[in-house]
Amino acid sequence: MLKNKKFTWQNVHVALGLYLCLSMVMFTIARVLFYLFNKNLFEATSFPDFLYLLLPGLRFDLSAVLYTNILFIALQLLPFRFRCRAAYQKVLKYIFIVTNAIALGANLIDIVYYRYTMRRTTWSVLQEFANENGSALAGSFIVDFWYIPVLWLLLIWFMAWVYNRIQIKELPRVSGWMYYPGHMAIMGMAAFLMIAGMRGGFAHSTRPITLSNAGEYVKRPNEMYLVLNTPFSMLRTIGKTDFRKVNYFEEQQLNTIYSPIHRPAGTAPFQKKNVVIIVLESFGKEAMGSFNGDSLRRDGYQTFTPFLDQLMQQGKVYWHSFTNGQKSIDALPSVLTSIPSIQEPFVLTPYASNNLPSLPRILNAEGYHTAFFHGAPNGSMGFKAFMNLIGVQEYYGKDEYNNDADFDGMWGIWDEEFLQFTAAKLNTFEEPFMSTVFTLSSHHPYKLPKRYEDKFKEGPLPVFECISYTDMALQKFFEKASTMPWYNNTLFVITADHPAGPRHYPQYNTAIGAFSAPILFFAPGDATFKGTEQRVVQQLDVMPTILGYLNYDKPFFSFGKNMLNNAAPQFAIGYNAGVYQWVEDDLMLQFDGNKTVALYNYQQDQMLQKDLKDVLPQKRQQLENHVKAFIQQYNNRMIEDKLQVE
Repeated sequence: MLKNKKFTWQNVHVALGLYLCLSMVMFTIARVLFYLFNKNLFEATSFPDFLYLLLPGLRFDLSAVLYTNILFIALQLLPFRFRCRAAYQKVLKYIFIVTNAIALGANLIDIVYYRYTMRRTTWSVLQEFANENGSALAGSFIVDFWYIPVLWLLLIWFMAWVYNRIQIKELPRVSGWMYYPGHMAIMGMAAFLMIAGMRGGFAHSTRPITLSNAGEYVKRPNEMYLVLNTPFSMLRTIGKTDFRKVNYFEEQQLNTIYSPIHRPAGTAPFQKKNVVIIVLESFGKEAMGSFNGDSLRRDGYQTFTPFLDQLMQQGKVYWHSFTNGQKSIDALPSVLTSIPSIQEPFVLTPYASNNLPSLPRILNAEGYHTAFFHGAPNGSMGFKAFMNLIGVQEYYGKDEYNNDADFDGMWGIWDEEFLQFTAAKLNTFEEPFMSTVFTLSSHHPYKLPKRYEDKFKEGPLPVFECISYTDMALQKFFEKASTMPWYNNTLFVITADHPAGPRHYPQYNTAIGAFSAPILFFAPGDATFKGTEQRVVQQLDVMPTILGYLNYDKPFFSFGKNMLNNAAPQFAIGYNAGVYQWVEDDLMLQFDGNKTVALYNYQQDQMLQKDLKDVLPQKRQQLENHVKAFIQQYNNRMIEDKLQVE
């Protein structure tokens, strides 16, 4: 009788909840140990700061716990009576202990391994050590860091001890026609909750949380590793390609071919103009009449962006303009930090926690007020986390808008209303300010507010009608902004996150057409800053061009170029279907990391039908050297966390 008093008897569902809570406790213990053993590496993080980070850490722990215990949970939820039998539960006990011991071991090993990598371990570490002598490495680790396996064994013992104090009792027997449907319903509800826990939320507009989402809660980038846990970091990077160092050139030669360090030589004083960047959802060039001349108009083409076409006549346009990615989450790092997505979306890589270059942070230091606007729920796309990482001071989303009457029912607040809200909010900021707004209405399922149904002409694809709506919303934004005192002291930059897909016109479905999107600079108070130039521009160039326009005179890091410097090389970089795409002047080189795949004159050969790699060997070699230099700078600096001016 005394022995039985040590046990807590529960029904199977309550017991399952307690088992998962036990797993969560083990993750929290591991996080506390991670901090305590590495406190000297988090000198700026006080103990109260760390205690605050424990709470958001639970969000990532829950995801990892559910993934780790998915087999255990499924077997506990099976709607059969035999699951309460002692033999069955004994098997499940060993499954729980073994799987959670592995997860606990990964967390504890990172206490030491973090000191060498300065980041949580990702899945790539298994590939890195795949050909090494595993037993020798393990033996060396046990000898050198003996306290880690000792802690591991003690914590496993503690976990097993607590597990044994939670025992399952069989429910009172009821008839099968009540038992099985009821327990199947519980299993279905549990599956729904598990998916939400693994993803990090219920909202369909919220992507499954990944490493960069930890940035939402931190003051310093390295604190992300106090919020994250190692099993989560490994699970979220399965199948993700990790960067590897390359050495195409010696360092001195490399920097003469391509360098991301910018050292402005201008002597003009810094001008504190406001900066407003507008990123338009799914705006490709094929919807814009200004970019589609007589060739399409002969087929009855009409523009779907009359306002933007008009604005282009008043602004600065670089004709051959490209995005650096094909997803919404690729755009903001490209535009605001001048970092492209290569191989994987940048924010999904472990390098998102690096000490990033940042336009908002640079302008913060110059006395700017910085803000970001996006009408979606605040966790959408991980934007809020990324804005916090790069130093944006204020975030305005659907929560701050606070009026669900203008919710589109799917993604967020309609563009017209949210852009009006943005203009009004900008008018409350003290100058100078720098703000970014990201629209959302030109997105699948391509709905319009009911009052605008049949108002805009239909195009060959449903997105065209929504692009017309957003163009109209943009016009109303500028009409309102133009009445405000800060308007003529503002540089506006308008681009797209990526072109919509699929695309209707064949020239926009090519390897280069899929990246063709507008980039427009508009300064209403500067009559000289206008005109069209037949030059290559990309999203990476937005940050250095803005800094050039403001006469920023300090060195800074950027993978792009200042378009106001006519001597700057005319290039754009992309990554598509496993190959790098290097656009330079009128040529596009496709390079797989080892050799040139193809070379096209994309301006004369829009459909990319004539491969010139054997016709222009000298030009091919020149472009090959340029893309190799870019890859070497990008990969090596990402791995070494050297994204700042030293």
